[in-house]
Amino acid sequence: MSKFSLFPHAAMVLLASALTAVPFYAHAEDEDNNSSVRSTVPNAQLQKELAVLQYKPEAASPACIDSLKELHKTQAQLQEEQTRTNDQDLAIAQDVLESDFENSIEICSPDVRQLCETPNPEKALAQACERLGSIPDGPAPAP
Repeated sequence: MSKFSLFPHAAMVLLASALTAVPFYAHAEDEDNNSSVRSTVPNAQLQKELAVLQYKPEAASPACIDSLKELHKTQAQLQEEQTRTNDQDLAIAQDVLESDFENSIEICSPDVRQLCETPNPEKALAQACERLGSIPDGPAPAP
């Protein structure tokens, strides 16, 4: 595989990382706070995985890249839905987005795991790999 064919993959991983760095919350009129909490958990996990892939973006498989593209597309659709008021499709769009987050986590996990198993990784990569299991995925419980 040539160096030039890897560039779009690296750019997509970095783009997806920037997109998912912004927390995803349910729409502003959310009457059930569980929805926004539920939606931030997959987002947090995917952010941790993408933090690992940033150290070697070419390690992301085409399937991982495709799932991130699909996630970005769904995020854009949801954002468009949120601009409309009282849109009945909003709940469906939120469910699809959460599903896309979960799919991206599942599809990108093997790439992340393989990168984390690299012998003698750079310190920053090792720290990102350690964070995969050490940072809580959701909001901290109230004291």
